[in-house]
Amino acid sequence: MDRAEWYIREYRYANGVCVKSKFPVTLDGVVREGTRKHSRAINRAEKLAGDAARDLAGRLNNNFQAGVDCYLTLDYSEQGLDRLVMRAGTDDPEELYLSAEREAENYTKRLRRACKAVGVPLRYAYVTSDMDGCTYEPARLHHHLVVNREAAALAESCWKAGGAMAKTLYSHAHGDLTELAAYMIGQVRLMPGRHRYHPSRTLVRPEVYSEIPARNPEAVLLVPAGCTFIWRSETAPGMSQTLRYYRPPEKRGGRRRRRKGGGSSS
Repeated sequence: MDRAEWYIREYRYANGVCVKSKFPVTLDGVVREGTRKHSRAINRAEKLAGDAARDLAGRLNNNFQAGVDCYLTLDYSEQGLDRLVMRAGTDDPEELYLSAEREAENYTKRLRRACKAVGVPLRYAYVTSDMDGCTYEPARLHHHLVVNREAAALAESCWKAGGAMAKTLYSHAHGDLTELAAYMIGQVRLMPGRHRYHPSRTLVRPEVYSEIPARNPEAVLLVPAGCTFIWRSETAPGMSQTLRYYRPPEKRGGRRRRRKGGGSSS
């Protein structure tokens, strides 16, 4: 019989969104059905996409504000695409994608220099896409960029390969940017050895607020008093759980802390 300990881990992001998860950790190396390790064995590509979406969601929620910061779509003109083909030396989709990645990297370098010249802070995260996130059909190369409000105008002017369409950052509920992160990652093809998104070094990486043993693995995670429910994963005995909720400013107080209840984490 396998042995497992259950833990509750919580993240609290700067915009008030909180994520609490309850998960098992096997102690004898046995992979139990329904655990994360089992899911990884079933469909690794899907897990990689999910991990990237969760990681990006944490960074967006911890560094950007809905209704304040900006979301840009950067596309390519015919001249811009011709330049990608010329640099790649071919019109092969794989090589063009890599050429677009290099174009985006050069763009962020120009943007950093422009921001530094006028003393404007810069925070960003972007993805490169050549497919439709809903149909998974091939689409014209483009990039999606989240950037802080102060640098938005410069972000538009520094893009030279085509058009730049900017709008205020949106969210689906209580400033939660998780759905936006899922949308961005959903448009990125899985390419071995390539990152699915690219954050600036100025982004503050979320830290675990607390991690404690779960007294009752079967209990449903609850929203703390005074906070607002956003989303909960399906719950079933023996399955991991995830809860997202919003903590208003008056409930945040205190600085972040990390509590460990012993044992390892997943």
